[in-house]
Amino acid sequence: MKLFFIPLFAILSSTAFGQDAMYDICPIKNAQRVPTATIYALSGEKTELQSYIGDKPAIVVFYRGGWCPYCMRHLSALGEIKDSIDKMGFELVGITPDDYSKLDTSITRSGVMDYTLFSDKDANAMQAFGIGWEVTEELYKKYKKDYNMDLEWWSGNTSHMLPVPAVFIIKDDIIQYQHVDPNYRKRLSPEILMVFLKALV
Repeated sequence: MKLFFIPLFAILSSTAFGQDAMYDICPIKNAQRVPTATIYALSGEKTELQSYIGDKPAIVVFYRGGWCPYCMRHLSALGEIKDSIDKMGFELVGITPDDYSKLDTSITRSGVMDYTLFSDKDANAMQAFGIGWEVTEELYKKYKKDYNMDLEWWSGNTSHMLPVPAVFIIKDDIIQYQHVDPNYRKRLSPEILMVFLKALV
């Protein structure tokens, strides 16, 4: 499936990569327990992430939003191996700062219909996992003015928090592996993900 997000390539290439705050994060470590964080289901119902995952194996993918072309392509790529992920007993979970009312956009633009998606509009999960960073007021205004991309509209609040794109493999309520990279262009490939999953099965 081809995805077209032409205006956003310019903004992401020219400005976002220059934000120092995204390099100051301190991600949760491997072997730590899944942190407590309140997130929102597609219906708007509050959900406790730790309780939702419980002891079942899960792959938690933090992405910046339905507006992000790199994120949508990554969700789409992981969606292509979802059958294999399911057979290995893992659930694929996507978490975004987008408001729960905007989660349908991620489904439409990524082309993946059977993801379990949650809204982290209050930034609870991204901060609990140590990957949240705050967009500067200057950059927020530039997004909104020059590219008609309003983070407040997407998230439904004024916090301007985004996650560094990340993937956490969880088993037995423990972080088994993580891939966190402030360079938003670098994402965990489906092939590498499968290597790590096979090592855990």
